[in-house]
Amino acid sequence: MKRAGISMILLLLIIFAGAFAPVISPHNPHKQVLSLSFKGPSLSSPMGRDELGRDIFSRVLYGVRTSLIIGFTVVLISVAIGVVFGGIAGYRGGYTDVLFSRAIDILMAFPGLLLSIGIAGIMGPSTFNIIIALCAVGWVGYARYARAMVMSVKQRDYILSAKAAGKNRIAILFSDILPNIAEPLIVEASFGIGIVIISEASLSFLGLSSPATPSLGRMLSEAISVINVSPWMAVFPGLALTIIVLLFNDVGDSLRGRYER
Repeated sequence: MKRAGISMILLLLIIFAGAFAPVISPHNPHKQVLSLSFKGPSLSSPMGRDELGRDIFSRVLYGVRTSLIIGFTVVLISVAIGVVFGGIAGYRGGYTDVLFSRAIDILMAFPGLLLSIGIAGIMGPSTFNIIIALCAVGWVGYARYARAMVMSVKQRDYILSAKAAGKNRIAILFSDILPNIAEPLIVEASFGIGIVIISEASLSFLGLSSPATPSLGRMLSEAISVINVSPWMAVFPGLALTIIVLLFNDVGDSLRGRYER
């Protein structure tokens, strides 16, 4: 419990840093100072400068901001879509559920990241297109999970009583069933944010993010060719990405432990 509390505090601090990156960052993340190219960490630039003389600390803050925005946005949209489709399929059953299950099986047969790369590649490099590409893949897992949970919950006595009382099906689904599966969905979503952040970094690493938007994945991609000259260009973005994902996973583990008790 103590470790979970520390992880939550650290995660909140990172979210705060990302949210207020324009205020916290000491330099403009886009400003190029060629005379400072490849300069190592110093008091004025704690994480050094990149090949164009841009401040890495400022770019990491903005990169964290980008990762968090995409992570939360994709998960919220994916959960909303997945709960609606999975909930309806699990509650109605019959042909609706059969068709839904076959469609989900087909979609899950494709590797999610490769499908996201294909979609983002077709649409072109931009933050918005990355969100669309990740949502197009991300909702499937939540839909399948929501379907399984709804099928379990709909057989409980209070749901059967509501049916016997003549309560509307839609009302039962949204007012009685979905609130009772919200907690496990929140647990899954906490893990999902970390997965989305890694996926976004992968797409950015391949050059599918907007060049105008600082991204941890793009920073790692830019550092590859000069890693022997300027290792800090890869170390700090990679460390930030690792810490964020580990914290989300740790928080997810603690939430799962509380839910299973």
